[in-house]
Amino acid sequence: MCASSHKWKALSIGASGAAAGIASFMTVFSQLTGKATKAENTWTYPGDDLIDRNYTNGRSSTYAIDIDAPAYAVYRILKQIGADKGGSYSSEFLERAFARLPFFNSYEIQEEWQQPDSLMPGDVATFDFHGMTMEWTDVVPGKYLIEWVDTKHPPAAPGSYAFRYPGMKHYAAAWCFYLVPLKNGKTRLLNHWRVAYEPDNLWTWFINWMQIDFVGGCMAHLQNLYIKRTVEFRKKQQFTGRLMRGMLGGRFFHSDTPAGRWDNTPFFEETYTQWFRYGRQRPAVTDFREPVTDNPNWPPTDADSPWATTVDSNYYVGWKEPVFSWEEQMRQKKEKTYLPNWGKEQ
Repeated sequence: MCASSHKWKALSIGASGAAAGIASFMTVFSQLTGKATKAENTWTYPGDDLIDRNYTNGRSSTYAIDIDAPAYAVYRILKQIGADKGGSYSSEFLERAFARLPFFNSYEIQEEWQQPDSLMPGDVATFDFHGMTMEWTDVVPGKYLIEWVDTKHPPAAPGSYAFRYPGMKHYAAAWCFYLVPLKNGKTRLLNHWRVAYEPDNLWTWFINWMQIDFVGGCMAHLQNLYIKRTVEFRKKQQFTGRLMRGMLGGRFFHSDTPAGRWDNTPFFEETYTQWFRYGRQRPAVTDFREPVTDNPNWPPTDADSPWATTVDSNYYVGWKEPVFSWEEQMRQKKEKTYLPNWGKEQ
């Protein structure tokens, strides 16, 4: 046998061993650890009705963890879940590399995501920006959150679609987060899936088990662990964050120029994502001038301006920013036109 054959045989054996090792680890991590108790897994939860009213083969998968923090502290993190908000609070690398989902975790509580209307029934529970959609259905402050999808009742948002897996005609899933405040001051977090599908055969069962129990189980278990560490103030800065701060913040080059106003304080070293709206209290620019929110001298219409012969000097006369309208947004999509004098006083 030639040397190249021995080489490929060794590579094949090594790859097979690595695959077996990964599969074994995932099996232990998703099936033998992090699961809810038997009583918790067989409990009927609020939101199970979303599945059971249209299907007879509903199946549950529940993971649970105790968190050393009050229930509302955990709820605030859950309220920020979504690709358009705080991410998935699971492994960014695995979500992006294998699931191809654009999750970037933000481990800070952000003002704009904590308002009464920051999360409401009917909002998209964002997985990606191509249309794969679950909708938030039940939003019970401090107690639980439920997102849901069903091919029999597709989501309402234009551009969205109810997903299913190969071989399925219909699929429904409810992803639920329940909080049980404990007498010792801790919180029991229940990460609960209930799913159903048609037709119900061995293939669709296997596909669903792979997605929800095996791979999804790893992600749900990781998610519980990440949320626990975040709420308990034990989450460490991500490697990429440390690398970027060190490179672009000048630390790796021993720069004597401060990288930020909070250098060498906990507000910099232990704050892993900038507080997006904190600066509204006093924008940095006010160190030397006020921010500009209105400029009646723009665009310039003087004879020496670059646009002297082309500018519409009447465009902003009597204009103010229009109130956003979903009806107008839908009209634009359908008719492919914009309102004449849009924003002008009528």
